[in-house]
Amino acid sequence: MKITYLDGKRLYYAFLSGAKEVIANKKELNRINLFPVADGDTGSNLSRTLSIVGSEAVKDDSLTVTLNSMGDAALRGAIGNSGIIFAQFINGLKNSIDRAESVNVSKFAQAVDNAVNYTYQGINNPVEGTILTVMKDWADSLKKLKNRSSDFAEVMEESLISASSSLENTKNQLAVLREADVVDSGAQAFVLFLEGIVGFIKTGDLKDLKINSTAKIEIAQEEEIGKETEIKYRYCTEAYLENLEIEIPALREKLSDLGDSLIVAGDRSKLRVHIHTSNPPEFFIKLNKFATILDQKADDMLLQQAVKYNRKTEIAVLTDSIADFPEEYRDQHQVHLLPLNILLAGTNYLDKVTIDSKNFFDIIDEAEEYPSSAQPAVKKIEDQLNYLAEHYDSIIAITVSAKMSGTYDNLTKAAENVKKENEELKIEVIDSKTNSGAEGLLVMEAVEKIEAGKSFEEAVSYLKSIREKLYIYVSVSDFKYMVRGGRVSPLKGKLAGFLNLKPIISIDREGNGIAFATAFSKKGNFKKIKSILEDHQSENGIKRFAVVHGDDLERAKRYLESFRELLDIEVEFLEPISPIVAMNAGRGSTAVALLEK
Repeated sequence: MKITYLDGKRLYYAFLSGAKEVIANKKELNRINLFPVADGDTGSNLSRTLSIVGSEAVKDDSLTVTLNSMGDAALRGAIGNSGIIFAQFINGLKNSIDRAESVNVSKFAQAVDNAVNYTYQGINNPVEGTILTVMKDWADSLKKLKNRSSDFAEVMEESLISASSSLENTKNQLAVLREADVVDSGAQAFVLFLEGIVGFIKTGDLKDLKINSTAKIEIAQEEEIGKETEIKYRYCTEAYLENLEIEIPALREKLSDLGDSLIVAGDRSKLRVHIHTSNPPEFFIKLNKFATILDQKADDMLLQQAVKYNRKTEIAVLTDSIADFPEEYRDQHQVHLLPLNILLAGTNYLDKVTIDSKNFFDIIDEAEEYPSSAQPAVKKIEDQLNYLAEHYDSIIAITVSAKMSGTYDNLTKAAENVKKENEELKIEVIDSKTNSGAEGLLVMEAVEKIEAGKSFEEAVSYLKSIREKLYIYVSVSDFKYMVRGGRVSPLKGKLAGFLNLKPIISIDREGNGIAFATAFSKKGNFKKIKSILEDHQSENGIKRFAVVHGDDLERAKRYLESFRELLDIEVEFLEPISPIVAMNAGRGSTAVALLEK
């Protein structure tokens, strides 16, 4: 039967059919992902983007109503280069079809051409030989075919041939693709999307058109293609914004010096910004001056590439951002980070990722409303676990004390959900029953056992057995942070300030924070902590220790030197505390964490 119009319902089902093809080939798209960075996530990002659009789109007779819902959902859910390019294209279509119930082939071809031009406008430096080129060649084909036939099925099938030819040519346009003899991953995804649409239009088959983000097909096991390349900018960083106060070209100019792969999709009312940068905190500080930030993310492409080409073990180690230990150690041993949330001045930042310790105390000292923290959402955790499941046989996740945060509970729920879809996957969520530097020491123990060849079960058993040997003692310098954070009443805070009390905070064996001791000066606190360490050393011995601090490096160094001499062992690390820990411990706080023998 001849199909001469495209309305909202037909578009809705065509979209679902196209999305299914992309999602089914997620693994292969990840495998051939080499440009702009070989981080192996194009398939995952596009699957997530299309899943969200498919689940939130409105199935309406009106083409305008359906497209508007798709455009809004695409901006909310888009992630990754290709995902945001898809979102820009969908919004370009939305803008090109003004209050139309349906369109014919000719009007559709014109709308696609406009949408491709709109997509190019959103990208700072468009690169040919990518999804952009295939979109453009497909649009050119539609313009040529619109005068030959009024049948959507015929025109779409013919135009798919041009898109497929353009896809094959991508390997000749980019050196990295030519060397590996593969096509561009994003471009491949777009052709798969078109194939799904053509399949639906030709058959009208509505069976099994529910999008399932975990849908899979079996593909032949092949060696990884490509090779590790130098990554100039570490983080694939994105923000979902509203109410932009400056023009989009002006925003692009203000952000362009922070990295590359800059894409701005949408309009001033709602938009998504993507950039590859080594400094996500600076990126978000700039954005916050010009718009309301609704959502943000920053994926570590350096770690993703290392895992793709040089995975160290078959067991992934995941920990939350409250665990304090060196970033260099995290990089060297491929430890994965789950950031907690910090709500500051109406914006939700990602601890240690989009907000860091640098200048954090200046920020909170000037804030009218003290920041608050929250555990990651279950869905966000599921996304990270699904990524790890694609690359590892099992996962050990170490969290801050369950008595202090809901992170353990949410991670446990997310793990249960992920394992329902992958019954062979082993995930163990371990409550460290501590935080900060002590949690960091537990992470290091996990890494060492796994790299020494211990099995998943052996490593889990060992980590659980040493939790009660972990201790942390925090010398708090200023009560005002605990008062503003709600941990201490204003009256007690005033009294402590009047008496110049300097508490030592610790964590009991159940994971609860406790006031362990009190002195009347920083020097008195140091002496008490030194005495505590002597007791640990004489009773059981100390295997390793670390020092962390809240913007008081000089004091932390004195702790380090003194305790290194006292214990006759080298310190594991000297690190600033995470922003979330800093909210309660405060400026000037210094802590020693230890693991007994």
